Amino acid sequence: MREKEQSTRIIFVRHGETDFPLDRLYCDDKESPPLNKAGLAQAEAAAIRLSNVSVDAIYASPAQRTQMTAKALVDKNGGDVMTCDAFLERRFGEWDGLYFDEVEKNYPEGYRAWKEDPLNFSPEGGETIGDLLARVKGGVNDILAAHAGATVVIVAHVGPIRVMMADALKMPLVGYRQLRIDYASSSAIDFGGRQNNIVYLNRV
Repeated sequence: MREKEQSTRIIFVRHGETDFPLDRLYCDDKESPPLNKAGLAQAEAAAIRLSNVSVDAIYASPAQRTQMTAKALVDKNGGDVMTCDAFLERRFGEWDGLYFDEVEKNYPEGYRAWKEDPLNFSPEGGETIGDLLARVKGGVNDILAAHAGATVVIVAHVGPIRVMMADALKMPLVGYRQLRIDYASSSAIDFGGRQNNIVYLNRV
């Protein structure tokens, strides 16, 4: 009889909504917007959705929006939040904090290169998508080693969740943006030694 492989379930939760402009690049090293009223309600809904899940550990990026979302989970279900820099949003270096039209105007060559090769281009001081994946995957691997066979929640951002889901499912990384990850949604993967299995994606 074939023995079932032990797996570790990781539930990725995206933070709730903020008032930060959608046409602007985040700059978490300088400013960290809080959840707005809708975001707080989304975080509460995520906490209720996970209230029937036995969670062994909760990790979150240090950004205020992820910490507030994680706090909603803890307030509803108990536990503690462990902060991990590996799950911060992608860094855009000298473009951090700029509006997209500012990037296009002030860095026309870089903007064009970004549009032509979004996977491998990085502004000065920023990260490529491969860099982002390596950072996030390192954090996930540490969690898998520390919590083998457990269920762990990681509260993060759309970019880290997308690249990690794509990598875990062995999707071509170029298609990572095709994974829809809504505010405060949950996406779960069972990580095993031989293969990973998606449990659900973008549950709201």
